[in-house]
Amino acid sequence: MKRCPACESARHYRLADGRLKCRTCGQRFSWTSVWASVKLSSAAKHRLLELFVLGVPSYRQRFRNDACAAARERFYRLLRASCA
Repeated sequence: MKRCPACESARHYRLADGRLKCRTCGQRFSWTSVWASVKLSSAAKHRLLELFVLGVPSYRQRFRNDACAAARERFYRLLRASCA
């Protein structure tokens, strides 16, 4: 659920420029999902998510060519933060 970063309210509306504005405090903010924040192909994200669910650590995927090590580690870090 999209919430205001200032007051944690879920009441907002979309502005013409694509941002959101909180109805409670008037704060303007933007929202990006974890999936959209990673600049990998959709197929690579699906593969990494499947391996994450199976419990395969990032360093064990060093011979795969779908993403570099830094991108895999960042994606795993974001997934862990989302689960927490």
